[in-house]
Amino acid sequence: MAGALPGSPTFKRTTPRWPYALVGLFFLAGPGMLGGAGYLVVETRRDIAAGAGADGTVIDLIVERDSDGDDIYYPRVRFMTAAGQSVEFTGSVGSRPAAFDIGEAVAVLYDPAKPRDARIDSFFQLWFGPLILGFLGFVFTAVGGGAVIAFVRSINRPSVPMPTFPPAESVSARPASAVERAPRD
Repeated sequence: MAGALPGSPTFKRTTPRWPYALVGLFFLAGPGMLGGAGYLVVETRRDIAAGAGADGTVIDLIVERDSDGDDIYYPRVRFMTAAGQSVEFTGSVGSRPAAFDIGEAVAVLYDPAKPRDARIDSFFQLWFGPLILGFLGFVFTAVGGGAVIAFVRSINRPSVPMPTFPPAESVSARPASAVERAPRD
């Protein structure tokens, strides 16, 4: 490099690419999650449109431990189908604290052909899965998309050379300027 000091190392600006690749995986996972959320929305809408309604009762709270060791409560519900069949099912969405009390009346949505695949007819029970998956898909897609854009920009950006300094011999000595001071009293 012209102007570099003799014997001094020359530097080239390099940007590690692996963070972009790692975060770029988010870009692949995000649309997958958004697709899964879309599928759950379609399935939930189909269940609502084709499902039969019934009145059910929470008969138990099934306790399961999550990964943090906290208790999560899933409602166990019993209802009667239009054909007079007694059916029990456990809600697919648990909560802490319990969202339902034992003995509480709940609205049930079920497929008459498969009554054991019933669901509690509440916003949280029906839409929790699609909302969480959609939110995570949006976040992953945004982060991954930002990483892909940054990676493409870093590829197209010209390399910036490190600044060089003139050799020590060519630096001219500047005369020091003297500061005159007034005598003190």
